[in-house]
Amino acid sequence: TLDKSEIAYKYEPLDIGHVIYEKVLEKMKFHKNDIYKNFKQRYTEEYLFGSVRWYKRTRDGKVYYDLDLENINPDKKRSLEERIKTELANAYKSRWGSSIVSKVDVLQDELLLDVYNKGCSLLGRDNLNNVDVLTEENSEDEEKVINVLIDAISTTNFSANGINRLKIKVINSIDKRIKHLINMNIYKTEEHMNLFLEEARKLVLGYYKSLNLKGVKSFLRSKEDGILEIINRIGVVENYLYKKYLEENKKAPSIDELIEFDECIPWICLKGLIWTSENIYIKNRAKDEIKEILLDDPLDEYPEARFMNRHFYLHVGETNTGKTYSSIQRLMEVQTGVYLAPLRLLALEIQDKLNSENVPCSLLTGEEEDIIPYAGHVASTIEKLQMGNEYDVCVIDEAQMISDNQRGWAWTRAIIGVLSPEIHICMAPEALDVIIKLIEECNDTYEIIEHKRDTELIFEDKAFDLNYDVKKGDALVVFGKRKALAVCAELLNKNIKTSVIYGALPYSTRKKQFDRFLNGETEVIVCTDAIGMGVNLPIKRIVFLETRKYDGISLRRLNVPEIKQIAGRAGRRGIYNKGYVATAVDTNLIRGAIKAKSNKIEKCFIGIPESLLDLNIDIVDSLKTWSTMNSKGLFEKTDVTRIVYLLNRIKKMNLNISKQDAIKMATIPFEENNKEVYDLWEEYCRMYSMGAINLKKPVLKKNISSKKELDNLESYYKSLDLNYSFGKNFNMAINNRYIHSEKENAANAINDLLLTSLLDHERRCNVCGKKLSWDYPNDMCRKCRDIILENKREKEKMKVLFRGRRRHRSFGRMKRRSR
Repeated sequence: TLDKSEIAYKYEPLDIGHVIYEKVLEKMKFHKNDIYKNFKQRYTEEYLFGSVRWYKRTRDGKVYYDLDLENINPDKKRSLEERIKTELANAYKSRWGSSIVSKVDVLQDELLLDVYNKGCSLLGRDNLNNVDVLTEENSEDEEKVINVLIDAISTTNFSANGINRLKIKVINSIDKRIKHLINMNIYKTEEHMNLFLEEARKLVLGYYKSLNLKGVKSFLRSKEDGILEIINRIGVVENYLYKKYLEENKKAPSIDELIEFDECIPWICLKGLIWTSENIYIKNRAKDEIKEILLDDPLDEYPEARFMNRHFYLHVGETNTGKTYSSIQRLMEVQTGVYLAPLRLLALEIQDKLNSENVPCSLLTGEEEDIIPYAGHVASTIEKLQMGNEYDVCVIDEAQMISDNQRGWAWTRAIIGVLSPEIHICMAPEALDVIIKLIEECNDTYEIIEHKRDTELIFEDKAFDLNYDVKKGDALVVFGKRKALAVCAELLNKNIKTSVIYGALPYSTRKKQFDRFLNGETEVIVCTDAIGMGVNLPIKRIVFLETRKYDGISLRRLNVPEIKQIAGRAGRRGIYNKGYVATAVDTNLIRGAIKAKSNKIEKCFIGIPESLLDLNIDIVDSLKTWSTMNSKGLFEKTDVTRIVYLLNRIKKMNLNISKQDAIKMATIPFEENNKEVYDLWEEYCRMYSMGAINLKKPVLKKNISSKKELDNLESYYKSLDLNYSFGKNFNMAINNRYIHSEKENAANAINDLLLTSLLDHERRCNVCGKKLSWDYPNDMCRKCRDIILENKREKEKMKVLFRGRRRHRSFGRMKRRSR
């Protein structure tokens, strides 16, 4: 034993156990009446003491009864204090089911702060997590907030805002609740202040909504002084929080500005000053400013086009009817022209076609450029249309995409703003009416050219079976890269050679896969819906192996236009004069869609006006407000969800950039769902903000397996695309030769993997390695799954049995002690 003079303090686990028990017991009486009795029986002082002591013993190999602080280094002291703090937090969270987050560095709840403080005092130690208690500052702003709350809460009708009346059990204990909120220490942490506000608002608003309840009216009226005192405390907290908020948000409105705006008053009572500032005041102010700067008619944004006599040729027809072919023939006859495509793949195809016909044509997409000297033609993705340039002929392809809520704005802009006297628009029949209305609003002229299929399209009633019904010339359609590769592996096991097409494949890899199919090296092509747009291959039969796809939000059935777009690829004049469509599932859905007429498109989307950037309002607030404002006539606002998400990410990075730079960063084409590519985008944003003149080169990750190698190569290719598009957008130094060479190498490596390693993508049971079909619903075979489930059940039985024995032993001990 140590001499008492050498001991700095004595650590008493029993005291800490007593504190936990006492505080939690008090809390349980207040919040958890339903399990109070069970709690009192099980969690005695000795149980709590034992748990704390066990916690120390198991982690340090000893119990801290007597502790000489002089012989313990500072790190050891901090470790001890943090362990005590953690145990207190965990005891409350794990044993009594609180929603409080038990983190060492963030003690959010009043209970935990009080318990820790008491524990520190019992240990004779300073509270390292000491938090100041909020007090009134008696300022003018504080008084204004309190007065507004008192006047508004007592007079405003909150019936439409989801405020609930007080329950009888709350009314019965209202004195205790009022006293609790009046005497409660409000610590200066954002989490704890919000905790107080939530409890206080719920009681206060419920109180005023319950004042007219029969039988309790006079009783509740007698409690108004206490309620007013709570409102006073709400005002103190709101004033403190908003002042902190103003320090970080210099452009936010002052308290006076918020109070002067009548629409804000009820929301200050319901949600507080910060929420009201961000969601009511700023949005309404933004609406007023946006109305002032925006033109009434989107057509007026392109005055040069309004003064030009433009004539439109509307090429209307289903998939594979020659719409694009006849338009391109006309494009090749003029000196200058532009072809606008929805996909880089199509733009590259048309560039190759024109150059092969001795019509020099450049390429302009978000990911790459190929500028041919003195070329009068350009093939471009539609977003990259150069609005100030004049062309003899313009071809706009796949114009039914004008109804796409994220990209449709680009088709609308091209139709109303392109500077060309002769414009050819290729579209599906459902887009005709809305495009005619748009042209008529522009006061331009048009004529309709209908295109019919040269090949008959026949639906096969017999359900397709992958094991027996595959034929040469089939295109097997699934939705997802993994599924496409698994189908290829399954067919390869049957000695059926396949080409494969999916969205993430680079253009040159797709071309190689197409060529193998065209040359007869492969009998079948397995593809996703990437085949539906613009690809002309000698496909005899389209086979839907599945009819559901994930659209980024949910798994849904294919709609009629999607089915028609894909099914229309069957048949090719001169090779297959009849095209066939089959399906392995949902026969009625596919048959009906082929015969059905698509719903007509009624709206077209417009893009974000550049004038929004001129407002003295946060760009995210401007975009959100603009997107909710009503549109006129044919027009709908484009979906800004992705842009807002990326702008918020930029905000969190605290970059020193302009609004114009931020919106450029957020609209660069890249795959934000790919973590590797997204991380690179964030790094490029930081590099630009710090003044870098060139960008870090993407790095190809080392591979463990061919599966992973394929993913890594595709991510690397996308990273190279991002490197180019980011540098191009911000006029940074770009090594075009390096990027082109690396992309070509990556594309070739991907193609080699698809030729040599397809069998690695065969589906197998994760446990036993048994072969599974491409569409098997689980990663384990049924036998392994049953074994694992049975083992889980046995473990649960053992747990129950163990708990029963432990309770029996505890009861026996208690009985012996009582004797």
